[in-house]
Amino acid sequence: MDFDPSIAFEAQTLTLATGQTGKLIEVASANPLSYEAIIAGNQGPAVRLFGSLFLPEIAAALAPVVILIPGSGGVNPSILSHAQALLTAGIGAFVFDPFGGRGVQDTIAAQQQFSFASSSWDVFACMKRLAEEPGVDVNRLGAMGYSRGGLAVIQAAMKPLADAVLQGQPALTAVVAGWPWCGYQFSAPDIGRTAMRLIAADQDNWASVLQVQAQYFALRARGADISMRLVANASHGFGYSTEFREFPEAMTALAAPVVEFNDSGVLVNPWNRRLQPGASDLTIRDLLLPFIRRGVSIGTRPGQMQDFMNDFTSFFQARLIG
Repeated sequence: MDFDPSIAFEAQTLTLATGQTGKLIEVASANPLSYEAIIAGNQGPAVRLFGSLFLPEIAAALAPVVILIPGSGGVNPSILSHAQALLTAGIGAFVFDPFGGRGVQDTIAAQQQFSFASSSWDVFACMKRLAEEPGVDVNRLGAMGYSRGGLAVIQAAMKPLADAVLQGQPALTAVVAGWPWCGYQFSAPDIGRTAMRLIAADQDNWASVLQVQAQYFALRARGADISMRLVANASHGFGYSTEFREFPEAMTALAAPVVEFNDSGVLVNPWNRRLQPGASDLTIRDLLLPFIRRGVSIGTRPGQMQDFMNDFTSFFQARLIG
């Protein structure tokens, strides 16, 4: 299950351990400036992105599919292992590359190369494209994201965004966010009938565990189908097969306050609670500048990747297959 990040995603044939190769699919996405822009119908410049679709060999005509949204480091071989775990469980997987078509290698040191809103828009773009694909059950679409991708799938489940973009297409049935960054949250979060699971690392020094818990409790208080697991003795990226590594250039803001948005996607200033229409990620970065630091570590310990795969496959089986 080799993947070479130095080669364009669309120039590679992704092959899983079983020998199954993915079907390359072009996704028409866009670059909205903010959640506010999405809800107002301003999607921004178009961009051509790609993903690779793997469908399980099942008797049913239509299969459930989980969209896999990578974090700041982009697609890696571990994500292909996750796709294989889903296929073994009878669930399709769509491995998506949000970076190549935007001319971005990664966002480790500079998250603002494209907006966090664009990352959520990518999820919607994948959903719309997969709805056109033979063999995909549009009524049983899930999404799983990691770190930055975790925020993308969480926000794509929020009704203000989903209702504005999907316009009648079914929302996500189930969402998993692994070691997610939850620094952006809607003030009154509503995920409708979507089931969501947050899986966080107790020793994460890149994405704040307290922010993940804040998102969990806010959703639980509103009656959402939400669950959370805090993994012991775990670090950022514990569900990958990655040896421990330091990233001194990576930007983090562990002590920053959660940045909130109202139902129209407008920024709520964390200090004075006033609305700031037209704010972008750059605006928010400047607001949080005193909290920003550099230097994080990621990696896994024995058994943690398999434990993570067991967790998300059980969740998706229960929600997408029953």
